[in-house]
Parts: sequence; C-alpha cells; structure tokens
Amino acid sequence: MLFSLAYANEHTFVSTSPSMTEIMYEIGAGDMLKAVSTHCTHPKEAKNKPIIGDAYYINIELLAKIKPDYFLAPDSADFMLEGLKRFGVEPLCFKYKDIESIYKNILELGKLTGKENKAGKTVSNIKTKIQKANKHQNKKILYIVQTDPILTPAKYSFINDVVEKSGNVLVTGNIKSYYPALSEEFLINQKPDIIVIDYYCTESERLKKLFPNIKIVKMTEEESDIIDRPGPRIWKSVEFFANLPY
Repeated sequence: MLFSLAYANEHTFVSTSPSMTEIMYEIGAGDMLKAVSTHCTHPKEAKNKPIIGDAYYINIELLAKIKPDYFLAPDSADFMLEGLKRFGVEPLCFKYKDIESIYKNILELGKLTGKENKAGKTVSNIKTKIQKANKHQNKKILYIVQTDPILTPAKYSFINDVVEKSGNVLVTGNIKSYYPALSEEFLINQKPDIIVIDYYCTESERLKKLFPNIKIVKMTEEESDIIDRPGPRIWKSVEFFANLPY
C-alpha cells in the first residue's frame, strides 16, 4: 500500500486493528494511539486506552472528541470508513496477504510516526527469527478455523505464507481463495500429516471421528491470538507451525 501523505511524528491515531495496534507499540509509537478496538488486547498497555469500537461499530462521539489524524483498520473495513473523512480523519486500511506485506505495514507506520529506525530494526529482527524457525519438514498441514461449515485458510490468506515459511505446506494452499468452506470428503482426500484447529473452533470430537488416524493439535487461546494476527509476532506463528509434534 502506497501513501502519498506528509510524514510527521506529531500525528495521532485510533485503531480497530489489533495487529496495527501491536505494531504501533512495537515501534515505540503507542503513545500516539488515542483509542483502540475491543479486540486490541496486546500488549497489555493497549487495554488502558479508550475504546473506539470494533469492526462493526464506531463510537462517533468519541471519535469527534479525540479528532485523530488517522484511523488504522484492516483492508476489509474500506467500505465502512469512507464516511470518517467528514470528521477530518484519514482512514488507512492495511493489507496483509503475506509476510512481506506485514513488513511493509510496519515500515509504513514507521514513516507515519517518525519511528523509521525502530520499524526497520523490527522488520530485520522478525526476518532473522523466521529464518531460524524454518525446519524444512515439508509436512502437509490442515488448519481449521471453523467447523460449521469447515473453514480453512487457503492461497490468499497470510497464513499460507506463514506455514510455507515454517518449512511445511497447507493442504489447501493451492486453492485460490482466502478462507473457503470445504467439504469433509475433500479435506479427507488431501491426506494431511497433521491437523491444527483454532482455539475458538468447536466440535473437535467430530474432527477426531473424521480423521481417526491423524494427530490433531488444538491451539491454546494465546497461540490462537498470536497466529490470527498479522503483526510483529508473526515469527511466533512461523515457529508454532515449525515445531508441531508430527
């Protein structure tokens, strides 16, 4: 994403993107955040910020009171945020199709906040940790985020790149979609080496019956929180998939 904006360090922000909130703190710009979403729970200091809303509701009164320069949000919120310009707020909707785009987001926020040096060091540190995490096991992973219907990340999800960087592959990595709903028969035929299910995913017993001879790993709440967020902890996501007990 390219920004034709004047970069300065006195800008103020609000965020409905947990990953963008994490980036702001990681690069030392947490004090520029004047409000966050209900889902911005990391780092713990973010919980002390006023709540501006979430992906479905924005507290317009609070927004008008804070008068931030920028509104940070994921790209899926594009259509919702155009109306914010009438308050003098510039919406910035970040894309994260892969790990490279996450690096780009960190560097762009570094420019906007005057924290370019810290942002550059953050990206360099993440790259080093990802390289160390890759174990080149080339195992086939089925990652399920929902069971009714069964949803799993595919080619256009950043999770696909995370798994590849871990030295493994998603069995759904060639499907040209983000999080497609797939049939039980199709997934069984992919013959995964291991199945990973999200912490918030229900019906794990059903999955055990569908895949009786395949190891199933259910994420902890903390693991799910890290892996589902395309931010500065992305190296931990790579490490998670690299260290699965095959």
